[in-house]
Amino acid sequence: MGSLEKISMSKYLSHSLSLGLLLALSACSIGEPIKRSELLERSLPGQKLPGQYSGANKQAAFQSIAWVESFNDPELTELAKLAIQSAPDFRIYAARLDQAEAMMKAVGGSFYPNAGVQGKTGSKLGLDGSGTSGYYVGANWEIDLWGRVRASYANAEQNARAIAADQESAKLSFMANLAKTLWSARVLHLQAQAAQESAQHQEKILEHVKNREKIGASSKQDILTAEINLAQAKELAFNLKNASQQNLKTLDVLVGRYPVGTPLKSMNLPKNPSAINTGVPSDLLERRPDIVAAAARVDAARFNVKEAEATRLPKISLTAGFGRISSEVFVLKTDSSNPSAGVGVSLPIFTGGALEARVESRQAELNQAFANYAKVGLNAFREVESALSGEQSWRARYAELNQIYQLQKNIQKSTDAEFDIGRIDQRQVLQQKIRTNTAQSNDRQGQLEVLMQRINLYLSLGGPAI
Repeated sequence: MGSLEKISMSKYLSHSLSLGLLLALSACSIGEPIKRSELLERSLPGQKLPGQYSGANKQAAFQSIAWVESFNDPELTELAKLAIQSAPDFRIYAARLDQAEAMMKAVGGSFYPNAGVQGKTGSKLGLDGSGTSGYYVGANWEIDLWGRVRASYANAEQNARAIAADQESAKLSFMANLAKTLWSARVLHLQAQAAQESAQHQEKILEHVKNREKIGASSKQDILTAEINLAQAKELAFNLKNASQQNLKTLDVLVGRYPVGTPLKSMNLPKNPSAINTGVPSDLLERRPDIVAAAARVDAARFNVKEAEATRLPKISLTAGFGRISSEVFVLKTDSSNPSAGVGVSLPIFTGGALEARVESRQAELNQAFANYAKVGLNAFREVESALSGEQSWRARYAELNQIYQLQKNIQKSTDAEFDIGRIDQRQVLQQKIRTNTAQSNDRQGQLEVLMQRINLYLSLGGPAI
């Protein structure tokens, strides 16, 4: 082998080793997403979190099924499917997810070489006065030596994850609102019917009082009292009917229909779910969508800090190209086509503290992300504990309301029997019917509140089952 060949081989090996070293360094890790233990330690320093919520142990508290279908309400399931297909909210959720994925793909393009073509032609009297013509086909690839590109991509990835979690949280809230609106519309419709019936009873009572006043058994004051009771009953019936219609229109908008107040297919509330007698494990910080989003934003902020730190270090790029140039004005040394290749290095020396300030700004954003995670986490615990105590409270109250309703029904039977044998007049029967209607409306409201509290619990847990 000649000396010239040896020199060429030596340069080739040197360039190959240099390029291999650069590629090896560019594969250096930028770190993994933060661990839960570190996340809790930095966001909630000194706080002792419970291993479970109110209760005894970590045994399962729910059946592991989809929470909408867990209520066994066919109409609710049907409306939920309709909303997924046509509701504007769900199209917004999908668009936001597409946007997040597109942003991540755009940042991911930095991993690959950028290639482009430039061309130009002109004459002595061209606009730029150069009279040059030519073309250039080139490519540029930044060697991610310090992980700047990877940190930027990881930031976009975590932001996309946070947006996806935000959308899941929005979907969960949407379905909860859908169920509450549907059940409220049913209860309001039944309460409006009961109120209308009570108004009719009050009207008959007023007639009885007027007849009694004619024979001296009642006074003018009794008539005025009966008229007031009738006016109040009519007002209540009107308000309940109007509220029921508004709920139906709200339901139409939720599922993507024109708000005409589409009638419901069923007026029955689903059975109350089984009571929660055991403790609910506090794995909330790994489950709720808003907690997932907050954790992802902590990671995004961490990678932002790494990207800002890497900006202060040298930027190395590989370039390669092929082109040709000629001139109408002056004679070039050559106008033939030639390939070119090289390595570019740029190093910021003095920026007036701009790069350091950028790192400080990103660090402040990270501290804010930790604080926001703590805020969201503590609020989540509050919501779970409130929902658990709220459901227990309403279950106890509903049991009392139901007992009152059952007692009023028994009194109604006794009152009807006394009327049949002539011991009392019809006015007393009508008054008892009004009391029974009121007790029934309160009973339905109590049942609705129990269901509402269970939905609140599902919302606070980020789902139905554990």
